[in-house]
Amino acid sequence: MHGGGGSGRGSFDEDEILGKAYDARLMRRLLGYLRPYRGLVIIALLIILGISVTEAAPPVIAKFIVDNAIAPAVNGQIGIDEGLARLAPLGFAYIAVLVVSSGLRYGQTMLASYVGQKAMYDLRVQLFAHLQGLSLTFFDRNPVGRLMTRITNDIDALTDMVTQGVVAIFGDIVVIGVIAIVLLVLDFRLALVTFAALPLLIWLTMYFRRIMRDSFRSIRIRLARINAYLNENLSGMAIVQLFTREGASFKQFDDLNTDLLNANRGQIRAMSMFFPAVGFTRAATSAALFVAGGFWILKGEMTIGTLLAFWQLVDRFSSPSATSPRSTTSCKPRWHRRSACSAFSIRRRRSSTRRIPASWRMCAGRSPSRT
Repeated sequence: MHGGGGSGRGSFDEDEILGKAYDARLMRRLLGYLRPYRGLVIIALLIILGISVTEAAPPVIAKFIVDNAIAPAVNGQIGIDEGLARLAPLGFAYIAVLVVSSGLRYGQTMLASYVGQKAMYDLRVQLFAHLQGLSLTFFDRNPVGRLMTRITNDIDALTDMVTQGVVAIFGDIVVIGVIAIVLLVLDFRLALVTFAALPLLIWLTMYFRRIMRDSFRSIRIRLARINAYLNENLSGMAIVQLFTREGASFKQFDDLNTDLLNANRGQIRAMSMFFPAVGFTRAATSAALFVAGGFWILKGEMTIGTLLAFWQLVDRFSSPSATSPRSTTSCKPRWHRRSACSAFSIRRRRSSTRRIPASWRMCAGRSPSRT
């Protein structure tokens, strides 16, 4: 058996090399698996555009509710009946936008999950068919547990990226862009106050990205080592018991498990600091908006509805930053990138002279087979 189930230096070097692959090349290969479903992908992108509009619409409607219906009725500028007459259609419009937004989000989630699962299904079929054609020397040099990690854990990470990461990245960009335009149209002064927090948010994400990058890489490496060790020890348990090596095997597994625990602790510490930092920045931005907006309201240069709309829009504007571990500004794509490297490293192995049945090749060829 391999001592430590792949915990030696060889497997570590392999993972380090895989972690340095070129992002754009890997992304092109991954997006190639979405090509057979390009029609559904286009529909999903159009739904995201609709979601971005429905995200910005409720605060704007709330502004008109306050400025055109509630405030005039309270100040006596219009009668109660007139205020209710104005309030009713705006209230129905607000509810209608929320209903449409919920429906679009449901459709987008279902569509993205379907496309992602189908694409990763094709990748799994390709990898398994390719593994069946590899020489026995390949399996002698690579612990089975590590190969299992490549086909299961790493593919699951890629599935998460395709179904959530790519959609979240594009969706966040579109939502931020639409909300930024709405903010500038409503009041450019409060918009500048809101944008003043962007450099701090960007710095936070970049700072925690550097901290968390090594944690994600360490987790993946140590998980592969544990899987390899478990596979080889469980399959060779008769030999372990024959030579009374239970204590030594348990000690070695405990060391590997402790390494994985420590790697997860580093990730959790970074995440536990990141989210409160983003939350505090968002709260500070809201406080600055209320101070500045209150000053201009008292001077008669701004309406209460505009300040209310800004407060709601800022919450939507900064929410993508709170989920940035799943977006482009976080280290999570590094985890997915290394998973892609690991999975495609199997595809780079040349098959042996043993031929794979045509039916298997046809099943595995539903997605791009470029290596």
